[in-house]
Amino acid sequence: MPGKINTLYILDDPSKDKPVHQYVLKALSREEFNPTICYFYGNEKDSFMAQDGIPAISLGLTRDQFRRFSLATVKKLKRVMDEKKISIVHCQRHRPLVHAGFAIRGTGAHALFYTVRATNVLRNWNRRLVFRFIGRRISKVICVSQGVRDYVASKAGWFPSRKLCVIHNGVDMERFHVTTSKREARKFLGVPEEGFYFGIVARLKKAKCHDILLLAFKRVMERFPDTRLAVVGDGPLEERLKQLAGELGTEEKCHFTGRVDYHQVPEAMKAFDCFVHPSFREGLGVAILEAMASGLPVISTDISGIRDIFETKALIGEVVSPRDERALAAAMERFRSMDKEGLEEMGRRARVHVRNRFSREAMEQATLDVYRQFSAGTDV
Repeated sequence: MPGKINTLYILDDPSKDKPVHQYVLKALSREEFNPTICYFYGNEKDSFMAQDGIPAISLGLTRDQFRRFSLATVKKLKRVMDEKKISIVHCQRHRPLVHAGFAIRGTGAHALFYTVRATNVLRNWNRRLVFRFIGRRISKVICVSQGVRDYVASKAGWFPSRKLCVIHNGVDMERFHVTTSKREARKFLGVPEEGFYFGIVARLKKAKCHDILLLAFKRVMERFPDTRLAVVGDGPLEERLKQLAGELGTEEKCHFTGRVDYHQVPEAMKAFDCFVHPSFREGLGVAILEAMASGLPVISTDISGIRDIFETKALIGEVVSPRDERALAAAMERFRSMDKEGLEEMGRRARVHVRNRFSREAMEQATLDVYRQFSAGTDV
């Protein structure tokens, strides 16, 4: 595309497609950039972002090949950079960064960005050593929260602070402005229509602490028998969590709905009266932002990746200590005791808060600013 700056946006595979990636890529396309998505494995035709018109390619690796560092993979990536005359490379995860850090040498690409979305990417000495080597070639590390920035700075103290910046994930507020009623949403999820619903939308994995939520829910259910819990998502702990619900005697009030497609999340959110997210590790809790954008009050945990969201004087929810079932249950009981009007007002404040501080537009503009600094040859 003549006159535009060619950029390469690297992800593992199409299953890693997220709305935040789509927003950034569409914003780049509207301006002076010509982005291409590069996947290491999987079929690029399965990408909803490619289906939305963003050019995409796959290196054609298997998952096992992707998990191992390979000079052959580096050569494939370098070939893509050369053939597409790439100027800016943007990596989203650690393994793509490692390969891109080697592949970029000797190409026309003059900038390498790395977005960090979690506080465990530099979790062992091997990763920190590799990052130290690759870090010399990184132009900017984009952190999705102040907590992530602090984490990177603590694990890689040698990395220049001027190359670290914070760009919060953004939410498309219009996407969460849906007219679905609670009754319709509960029918969509396949859960009983009556009752007060706490809900969570998250992958069923250790970091999300669904087990703590189930333990807390048992306490709440004993005091408020009409309360229900909707667990939306799938993952490696699904069977274990269902077993735990049975052991706790909550299986009739705890509904595992399975995963919903990303574009169905706004409809699923409408089924809840209160959103609960007891994770012990987050980069920036996107599900929390989406719940607030849906007009829901939120109960979450006081951890670094979530504190950015709750930095407001407005009452938009509550945070409790992580892994503390008693504190979580107490918060849930407080919210269950509130009247409908109080909860809805809290949800409205939460929606306004997200619109003011975590909008799609703000994220897009901040990302464009970083790209433009380096497209102009300015290393900040």
